[in-house]
Amino acid sequence: MKRLIPALIALLLLAGCVEYDEELWINSDGSGKATLRIVHRSSYANADEVLRKASLPGITLTEQKISKVGPDVVYQISFTFKDVESFNNVNDQIGTADFWGKITINREPGGKIGFKRRIALGSQDSGDDLENLFSQQQVDHPVWKYKVHLPWKVLSANADEPSIDRASKTVSWEFDTRQLWNRDEYMTVEMEKGTPWIPMILVAVAVILLGFLAFWMIRISRRSHLLERIEHESEKKEE
Repeated sequence: MKRLIPALIALLLLAGCVEYDEELWINSDGSGKATLRIVHRSSYANADEVLRKASLPGITLTEQKISKVGPDVVYQISFTFKDVESFNNVNDQIGTADFWGKITINREPGGKIGFKRRIALGSQDSGDDLENLFSQQQVDHPVWKYKVHLPWKVLSANADEPSIDRASKTVSWEFDTRQLWNRDEYMTVEMEKGTPWIPMILVAVAVILLGFLAFWMIRISRRSHLLERIEHESEKKEE
């Protein structure tokens, strides 16, 4: 009974068939911003829950729009976050539709940087009869979409090649919830910090300026010695 009640609550929350679309920007210090669009089959909008999550430490709500479109409630939300931990702390859902998941960013051997995000749908127990029955009766299977803007050079990702834009340092994924039941799914990117061109340019300019300065100092010194010799020769002739 203790396990059944949370499972029923989770499935009731999931019964709305959540469609999820997210665009995420991550800065090199771990801060960033996100824009979400969530479509939930429901008879009422839960604005209080949005405001509650927006009041969490490290989270600042920048835009909120909630509208009713037929049988669906559409949430359009934008916010900034102080660090990755603050972003992860927003995920306190009790349902099995874990479209938020968890992000980790770690330094790897060889100076590489790894981005990893886990999402899930349903429990890890594929033999859960209640979940299996519910998933089989689902008529709609929404798609979860993710796009992340990264601060470093993208080397590789577990996304389709057309979904990797190395020039803009972005990677996109799409997950069909029909294929996601009773499993974890991961989004991974391997990155490296690019060459710090601006500091190198500044150093090069400084070296060139120092070179010119040394050149002119030498010329001035030689000219000074030449003037002294001319003056000395003139004094000799006068004597």
